[in-house]
Amino acid sequence: MIRSIDVSAVLHEAVRASYADLVTRATGRAVREHIEQAYDAAPAPVTRMDFGGVRCIDYSCADEIVAKLLRDRMRVLLLRGCSEAHLEALTPVLEGHGLAVILERADGTLDGLGRRESAIALLDELVQAQLAARTAGGAVALVEA
Repeated sequence: MIRSIDVSAVLHEAVRASYADLVTRATGRAVREHIEQAYDAAPAPVTRMDFGGVRCIDYSCADEIVAKLLRDRMRVLLLRGCSEAHLEALTPVLEGHGLAVILERADGTLDGLGRRESAIALLDELVQAQLAARTAGGAVALVEA
């Protein structure tokens, strides 16, 4: 089972603002706390966070949200809707903490992001759990939408 979280919707709920930017550690903390409450109410083996409605994320929010969720709550985190600008903040934060996530590309294929060995292990774990499968071309893609 994959639980989905719309990060933009959580941002608007957590800080009661109309902007679409994840900036400042305080904003990141508010968003993370809302995600933690939802996760604790119904944990799932895989969590998909959709960043599609988020215009930008800075390093402090990437650390406060993604890194802390991985360290404290979530085992497998799948990110969707990430732009190159999002990845510029997320990648060094993940690598700096020795963490990894799965990145869901627009074409549905999955890639690891962060610590390479951990990312490969996460992809293998999704395949073993039959949530993803290897394609004829050797890529990995979700089997559950």
